[in-house]
Amino acid sequence: MAKLLTDSLTIRNLVGHSRYHCIEILSNQGLSSIDFGHWLAIPSQRLLLIFRNQQCVAIDAYQLAA
Repeated sequence: MAKLLTDSLTIRNLVGHSRYHCIEILSNQGLSSIDFGHWLAIPSQRLLLIFRNQQCVAIDAYQLAA
């Protein structure tokens, strides 16, 4: 399995940025994302970007459902 990007400066530096900016950065990196509610999922990395007032406040990992 490929190494997850949680160690990547690109992903860690998304905290504090707007939702639009995060989507743009991920797109430029070739990563697809799913926008819903207060989250932005990055399925290939199994990560959730968590937003409050349209600003990224946290990054969390998730596991695939059984």
